[in-house]
Amino acid sequence: MKIGIITWFTGPNYGTNLQAIALQCYLRKKGYEVNILNYEVPPLKSVKDKKKIIKRIVHQPKKYVIKLALHMYKSDIETRNKKLCLAIKKYCILTPRIRSIEELINVCNSYDLLICGSDQIWNPNWYDRFYFADYDRIKTRRISYAPSMGVNAIPKAVIPAIMRSISKFDMVSVRETRAAYLLENYTNVKPTVVVDPTLLLSSEEWDELLKRGNPEKEKYLLSFFLDDEMVHLKATQDYAKKHSCKLIVIPYKGMTYLQKADIRANAGLEDLLDLIRNAEYVITDSFHVTVFSIIFRKQFFTFQRFKEDEFTSQNVRVTNLLEMSDLKERLVPYQSSVIEDKKKIDYDTKEFRLTNAIEQSKDFLDKAIKMSK
Repeated sequence: MKIGIITWFTGPNYGTNLQAIALQCYLRKKGYEVNILNYEVPPLKSVKDKKKIIKRIVHQPKKYVIKLALHMYKSDIETRNKKLCLAIKKYCILTPRIRSIEELINVCNSYDLLICGSDQIWNPNWYDRFYFADYDRIKTRRISYAPSMGVNAIPKAVIPAIMRSISKFDMVSVRETRAAYLLENYTNVKPTVVVDPTLLLSSEEWDELLKRGNPEKEKYLLSFFLDDEMVHLKATQDYAKKHSCKLIVIPYKGMTYLQKADIRANAGLEDLLDLIRNAEYVITDSFHVTVFSIIFRKQFFTFQRFKEDEFTSQNVRVTNLLEMSDLKERLVPYQSSVIEDKKKIDYDTKEFRLTNAIEQSKDFLDKAIKMSK
């Protein structure tokens, strides 16, 4: 059976690359012939009214400091981006580059099944019909696996398009309970909530897929932040000092490059997973770093990246994961200046609920594929 996956797989984003690798790997282990459709939509534009977008004011001194940081680590950043690009080529099988909608339609019709997902490909603030394979001349059956909407509400302007796109699916699953509620409310389709594809593979399977390197010699705390809220970074530094840990930082944005720490700006996917595996603690605001902290049974804390009242808040992704894992106490409120010590996570008592969700997700995916078969 030939399966085509529609997802994100490019760009210097660790989570995006890992989820793409995970879903294809899981399906290939099941014996299917799987490719990721090598097509990129034009630059994404928000569908929201620009007046409603809350813009963060960046003061000029900070702006120049960030420019300096990016210049200082230019070589490392280029190395990191090359590593991420090579990882996709190494671990994924892509179609030849698709350069037009006409070609895309023909390629889609050459598969027995299309799977849309995962990552935030269904975030309504950058809706594109490609992420739903929503073209009238595509006759191939389609299902979704764990696409994220990542928001608390769908802008009114895009609701008709989403309703049309969803109507063409045989079976629909999403990554968050909130997304399931939103889609059911507007489309009369009740999606199944499933886990991110990275959770379909066990820690042993990840060890086998992305080979382990040499562990660090010192006890350390790993810090990875997608945003550069100074209060979050300072709280992390204080926590590392309090627990006598070396601070290792994988920088990603702005001020994260300028922390007083061991900066690993050239880390690839293998480096990231190794640093999570061997860390004493992991502190992050990233959904996927949280996922791998759980997979590798680490002591971790996850900051909320957004204010809860923001229209574009994406906290729902992490909140849903922690609720599913019975680890809500590991969530640190937005702009907290202190990370409070918590009782050590006993994964032997916590894993049952998440393991159940993983098995149900695998069951959904297997049944959806067989139904299309």
